[in-house]
Order: sequence, then C-alpha cells, then structure tokens
Amino acid sequence: MKSLPTVRTFCATLVAAGSLLVAGTLAAQNASSVSAVPGQRNPVAMPAADKDGVHLSLEQAISLFLDNNQDLNVTINAAEATQFQLTSQEGIFDPLLQGFANRNHQETPSSSSLSGAPLSVNDDTYNYGANVTQLAPWGGNFTLGTTGGRFATNSQFSTVNPSFNAGLLLSMNQPLLRNFGMTATKWQIWIAKYQRDSAYQQVVRSVQTGVDAVEQAYWNLAYAYENLKVKLESKAIAVELNRITRIKIDVGSLAPIDIVQTEVNIATADQDIINAEAAIGLADDQLKRQLNVDPSNWGVQPIVPTDPVRVQQQTFDLDAGVKAALVHRPEIAQAGYAVDAQKIRYDYWKNQVLPSLNLVGSYGTVGLGGTFFVNPCVTLSPPPDCSGPNPPAPVIVADNGLGSAYHQTVNRLFQNWTVGVTVSYPILNRAAEGQKGAAKYLWESDKATLTTTEQNIIVEVRNAHRVIDTAEKQIVAAAKGRELAERNLDAARKKYENGMTTGFEVSQLQTSLSDARSQELNALAIYRKAVAAYHDAIADILDWKGIQVTGLPEMAAPRPPDASLARARAEAGVTAAP
Repeated sequence: MKSLPTVRTFCATLVAAGSLLVAGTLAAQNASSVSAVPGQRNPVAMPAADKDGVHLSLEQAISLFLDNNQDLNVTINAAEATQFQLTSQEGIFDPLLQGFANRNHQETPSSSSLSGAPLSVNDDTYNYGANVTQLAPWGGNFTLGTTGGRFATNSQFSTVNPSFNAGLLLSMNQPLLRNFGMTATKWQIWIAKYQRDSAYQQVVRSVQTGVDAVEQAYWNLAYAYENLKVKLESKAIAVELNRITRIKIDVGSLAPIDIVQTEVNIATADQDIINAEAAIGLADDQLKRQLNVDPSNWGVQPIVPTDPVRVQQQTFDLDAGVKAALVHRPEIAQAGYAVDAQKIRYDYWKNQVLPSLNLVGSYGTVGLGGTFFVNPCVTLSPPPDCSGPNPPAPVIVADNGLGSAYHQTVNRLFQNWTVGVTVSYPILNRAAEGQKGAAKYLWESDKATLTTTEQNIIVEVRNAHRVIDTAEKQIVAAAKGRELAERNLDAARKKYENGMTTGFEVSQLQTSLSDARSQELNALAIYRKAVAAYHDAIADILDWKGIQVTGLPEMAAPRPPDASLARARAEAGVTAAP
C-alpha cells in the first residue's frame, strides 16, 4: 500500500525560501533614475512572455513603473505648470515699452484780422513718442520717455514755422508707506515659488509612494502564487488519502461510508484552489495597474514574480526613523511652504492697511527747432518803412530741424522738474483690514496643519515599525505552527495506515497543515511589505532602492518655524527644521 506523499520536501523548500536566520540589510537595487521633466520618461514595453506568463523580478517591476506609470505624469505635468505660473508672476518686473505716433489737422475759420490768415487758420501737427516703464523691487515706478513732433501753420503770427519740438522726461512714483518694500512687489512671486516647490515635493512623494505600491502589489502576487502551490499540494494529499481509503474499503478494513470524508476534502481543496486563483488575478491586476500595462493586452499574459518571498531580518531604530521622517518627508516641506505662503500674505495685507504716501518727481529737458522768422519792423535797426499798405515780409533768421531740437534736449538747455508727495487713505479701509484678518488666521491654521502633519507622520512611522515587529513574531509563530502541523499529520498518517485512527482525523490535520503553510507564507509576505512601507514612511525608500529623481528645480527649504512649532518639534525629538 502506497503511503501519503511526504510534506517534508515541500516544507524544506519553504523554509529555505523563508529563512529567518539571514542577517544584514537589503542591498540597494542597481541605481536608476526618473526624470521630473515632462516628456523625458520613455515608455518601455513589457519583457517577452514565456509559456506561463511574463516573468518579472521586483527590480524589473520597479523599473517598468518608473518608465511607464501614468500617475507620475499627472504630478510631473502639474508641477511643470506651476513653473510657468511662477514665470508669469515674475513678469511683474518686465519693462513696459510704449510708443505712439499721430497726425492732427485743424482748419479754423478766420473771424478777424488777428487770426493770422485771410480765410482760415490751417494747422498740421505730427506727434510721436516712446517710453519705457520699470517697476523697482522696492515698489517704485520709473518711466523714461522721449517725445517729438512737427507743427506747421499758415498763420502769419507764427514766428517758427514749421517748428520741431523734442523732449526727454524721467519720472518716478515711489511709495513710502503702503506698497513700499519688496513684500509689496514680490509677494505673489514668493508664493508662486512655494507652490512650485510644493508641487515638485509632490512629484518626489509620488515616486516614493509609487515604488512602495509596486512592492506591495509584487509581494501580494508572489504570495498568491505560493499560496496556490500550497492549495494544489493540499489537494494532492487529499487525492492520495482518497486513493488509500478506497484500497482499505476494497480489502474490507474500512466501511464504504469512510470514502465520503475524503471526497469532501477534495471538494474543499478545489474551492481553496478556485479562491487562490482568484487572488492571483486580483493581485495581477493591481500590479499591472502600477506598471501601466496596455489595456488592449491587459489579460493576455499574467505576470509571474521571480523573486521568492523570503525574509532578511533587519534592525530598525524607531527614534532615528521618526527623526528622519520629520526631516525628509515631502509632506512636511509642503506644509512648511503653506505656512510661509500664508505668512507672506499676512505681511502684504498688513502693509495694505497703511496710508498711501508717495514721493513723486520728474525731470526733463525740451528743445525747439524749425524755421525762425522775425518782424523787420520790430527787430531791425533802423527799421524799414512799415507805414504803407504792404509791410515788408518777415525775415528768416534761422533754419534748422528736428536734430537741433534734440541737440538742445540732450545738452539740457531748457530744464523742467517737479517734486512732491501725494497722500490718500480710504476711510475705514475695511477691504484691507478684512484681508489682513483672514490672512492672519489662515496663517495660524496652516501652522496647526504643519504640527498635525508631523504628528500624523510620527504615528505612521510608529505603526510601520510596529507592523514589522508584529510580522517578525508572526513568522516565528507561523513556522512553529507549520512544524507542529507537519508532525501531527505525519503521526496521524502512520496511525491511519495501521488502522489506529480515522480518515476524518487525518483530513482535519491535513486542513490544519494547509492553513499553517498559508499563514507562514502570508507572514513572510507581510514582513516584506512592512519593510517597504517603513522605508516609505521614513522617506528613504528611493535611497534604499538606489533611485534618483532628476530634473528637479533648486528648492529652498521652508523658513525656520516660529517658537511654538520649534517647541513642538523639540518635543518630538527633531533637532532640525525640514
């Protein structure tokens, strides 16, 4: 009579795969990188499939995630948009160049001999000019411009005809109270920069959480495959027990009714196999989602993990992990940026409640050119006879053009200047007072959010560490339970072969062994996932895996916290601001 297949060969393999005595830390994967610049990540096709599916190591899965995952594109493109928003805000300091040119023609009917023309006075005017305006960082507006023109008329009273005018003018309007200083001009630039830096911190966090998600999905799938092997082995044992039972019935050592229990075991094993296969499908879908598998090929080939579910025990310093998380978690920096942004808003609106006191001034020069006439009856000595009906015509004494006008302007022959102050203050000024109050309490709210973010991260790190500790203990307990279940089944098998126990008892012990194997595999997978989650919680998962995020802008750390935040960090054991 053939005996039941031994379980020791399987268990020896399992123990070797899940050795609890391997010391040291996990070695980092080969260094790889992911670009934070849109369009720099080139999608990579899945490896060629074998007969049973696409075989992937954990390192390959992470590499495919870094190249293909579309969730990263969402955060990368959103971060790039904030870069252009910052550029838009910096445009406040772009010089403004303006220019104009026009011609004006007027004909005014003559109403008296003093009009200067017999029928109408005809004037032709050409004007042009250009200026550049610049906002200064401390709030002042400065304008430098030039003007010019030509004027021609038929009036005999015009002593310069045609005339050319030119001018240069520098003017300024410098706030002394409201809108004075760089906060008034740069506050939206600073806020936009914090928003940009926060968005790129989100890119980094997306890569971190994504790598962790790949690990979680990978080990779920690896466990699901190993668990299916356990269920198939359990069915093989049930089938063998059924075969032996039939032989015993045939020789008359067992009653025919004893075959029912073995058939129940086979049916139960089939149900367990169905559930295990369903778990593989679910885990396969989750991993494919992270790897951005083409939807048209989603179900064509399953993914088969090649890395075994094994444990490499490590020692984790919880206090050091908490401190590292509070310094390096991107969420801390993001919350710090939000606090700084609200502080800037508050400073701006605090300035806006002040009266408006502006220093204004201008300095300019002008020049005049053209054809200059003089009345000989007035200016010549001795004067000609001017008593007749036809007085002598005007005499041209100078004839120059626009160049002469600009020459006078540049040499400052004719100067004009103005200096003064303007004052204004809206009665009550409730608009600015309301914005100031809102900014103050939003600032306080964001400071509280920073503290709660730190507290939540502390809890997350402690929980992740606790899961590792629990998983280690579960592995030891599960291994002991599996070992005892093996011994119990082995003893019951021998008794059954000698007619000293029932098939029902053997079946119960067989089920217990199957559950014990699954529990041990699950404990091994939980440990692997817990280690990855811990590295994600303390934000060193990219260093752990040898991954670099490239293409990030230069990001300044948030400003040092105020006394209350510094005190809260000190109580948490953090000595440096994030």
